[in-house]
Amino acid sequence: MKLIAEISDADLLFKLMHILGATFWRVVGEDVVEVVYFSGEKVVHFRGKLDVDKRKVLEASAWKVENIEVSEIEGTVKIKQ
Repeated sequence: MKLIAEISDADLLFKLMHILGATFWRVVGEDVVEVVYFSGEKVVHFRGKLDVDKRKVLEASAWKVENIEVSEIEGTVKIKQ
């Protein structure tokens, strides 16, 4: 079984992220970020605002990319850096 989550709750995002997966993020608007966390068992796709502390954690622990594409149909996460 696999978890695929489309969320906008920042607390849930950080609870689902784990060191064993990979996290990618990009800025999509004023104070809005898009984040995708990917591991073998889950894909968490977040779009929303983060408070200052969460934004600092994200910047320190994830890779900034230019583009993120999540395809549930193909079962893929595509990033462009």
